[in-house]
Amino acid sequence: MKETLKENKYFLLPWLLTLVVFTGLILTHNKAELHLISNNINSLFFDQFFRYATWLGDGVMIAIVGVVLLFVRFRYAIAFLIGSLVTAGIVNLFKKVLLDDMYRPSKYFELYESAQLHLIEGVKLHSLQSFPSGHTATAFSVFFFLALILKSKPLKFSMFLLAIIVAYSRVYISQHFLIDITAGSAIAVLIMFFTYLWMKSWNKEWLDCSVLSKSTQRA
Repeated sequence: MKETLKENKYFLLPWLLTLVVFTGLILTHNKAELHLISNNINSLFFDQFFRYATWLGDGVMIAIVGVVLLFVRFRYAIAFLIGSLVTAGIVNLFKKVLLDDMYRPSKYFELYESAQLHLIEGVKLHSLQSFPSGHTATAFSVFFFLALILKSKPLKFSMFLLAIIVAYSRVYISQHFLIDITAGSAIAVLIMFFTYLWMKSWNKEWLDCSVLSKSTQRA
């Protein structure tokens, strides 16, 4: 575990720092106040940037990356899909069963606050199932797992940047509060980290093959 933590510090350290900062803000401010602070920082460029960046947290990313990993190693593809499915299960347990009546920003401000939100034209806003953020969990599942298997330190850090951009996009477009994306990232990173450690203990030789290597053997 220590070796894995050390190898991935270029993702984990900035994520932990972000987690500490976000948690501090959550503990010292109410979620409406925090949302208004971020919502007031906007521009036409960022409206379009985050509107499209948020797509990197769509569930289809799981399928795309899962298929790509089949061409790298079966071990990676299976571990990634297991970790992603467990993460999605936990997120949906909270979102759709335990806390299904939690309001998203647009509905929350409509009911409880008089402030007018900056909204992006063309973005369809949801009203319920705010906690935690599923898009954030998906983004951190995808980009953290890629960071785990990549060797390059700059690429590991780049994976963190992509994940946090997707996470913040959910707040920027008013689909989630800060607490939602904080929880979503924590669930994804913890589940994927321990799934990765479990995957490293698998001893079947065929797991280190890929679709390409299997095809070559048949040829």
